[in-house]
Amino acid sequence: MTNQQPPVINLKLATPSAFQQRNRRERWLIGLTVALVLAAWVYGYFTSSTDVAPLVTEVLPGATRIESRGQLFVGLDAAGQVAGYAAVGSAPGYGGPIETLVGVDPAGQILGVKIVTQRESPGFFRLVENNNLPGQYTGRAVTDPLELGHDLDAVTGATVSAEGVANSVTAAVRNIAATGLNAPLPAKARPIQFGLPEITLLLLFAAGYFAHKLRNPALKRRVRWGTLLTGMIVLGFIYTAPFTITMVISLLSGYWPDWHNNLYWYLLIGGIIFVTTVDAKNPYCYWFCPFGAFQECLAVVSGAKLYRPRALNSYLTWIQRGLALAAIVLGLVLRRPGVAGYEPFATLFDFRGTTVQWAFLAIIVLASFAVYRPFCNYLCPLDAVVEFIAAGRRWLKEVWLKWRQRPAKV
Repeated sequence: MTNQQPPVINLKLATPSAFQQRNRRERWLIGLTVALVLAAWVYGYFTSSTDVAPLVTEVLPGATRIESRGQLFVGLDAAGQVAGYAAVGSAPGYGGPIETLVGVDPAGQILGVKIVTQRESPGFFRLVENNNLPGQYTGRAVTDPLELGHDLDAVTGATVSAEGVANSVTAAVRNIAATGLNAPLPAKARPIQFGLPEITLLLLFAAGYFAHKLRNPALKRRVRWGTLLTGMIVLGFIYTAPFTITMVISLLSGYWPDWHNNLYWYLLIGGIIFVTTVDAKNPYCYWFCPFGAFQECLAVVSGAKLYRPRALNSYLTWIQRGLALAAIVLGLVLRRPGVAGYEPFATLFDFRGTTVQWAFLAIIVLASFAVYRPFCNYLCPLDAVVEFIAAGRRWLKEVWLKWRQRPAKV
């Protein structure tokens, strides 16, 4: 009788590999993130409505009693005569829909305009308020052009927000003219705005796509510096149109601006999502991010190097992800994408901001002399968003491959 040894079990084969464990953890985190975002979206959707009826007398000063007729408010004076009509208009802004309440007298003269709801970045909308754009409508006729730069003063530095206010007022005026005054206004032409910002953006996307395939390191480096400087100067300092977390929250909220005069918005966010999903490359951050380029210029001056200590690397990554998720959840809960953005882009490129924002920018500038791209590597929420897209891409690709490799039914 021979002594038989017990079978040896290969524990490495019996336990999940590190790669499998990472994939499972990644999927769990993707599911948790989606659940949190959906919960925030639902909560914000059902708690964001505004009752405008109590505000009608503010735009119809002669009215003592208000009647509601569908989407139209009719103001009656003490004698029971019509003192005016009011309606709410809505139009996309930079951070979401802007809703205005407009009052018009029976002769077609605008009596008042009140902004009911806006979801813009505080800094941008402060420019609209300082320019008193709503007050410029008082006394004008509904048949006037009511166009920025024509009979209304343009708002420098907050073009999209100002256009949102103007378009929402126009929508309300048209409603009143058609249903209250029985004098429908003729339709206006809506030209597509396509100019230097859109052309520059398309060229930068193309340059980044083809240049990342170059085999010559020196040529690739020169092309990259060309795209970085172009992005910093044109998209940053000239047009102040970088990619922000506000745009992501607006997209998730369903607040999509009018494509006729916001084609740049769609090209930028659509291009990043498309290239990242299809090619697994982030074309924006590496090739032409304006703020990233600014930090790299400071690094060139001081010789700053990338600093990611191995002991703290995991903590720094999770802080960055946590900030991005917190910004998205906050923006969706409040239904105000603009208040969730914490990037110092407007402070740098448009030279405006609060004391806190200027102090934050100063810290980033000083840190950029010592560390390569400190904001991009440790704080930027967009890096976490792009990483999430890439993780979702890997997951879907794995599911697709497993489905393709399933055994055929006999």
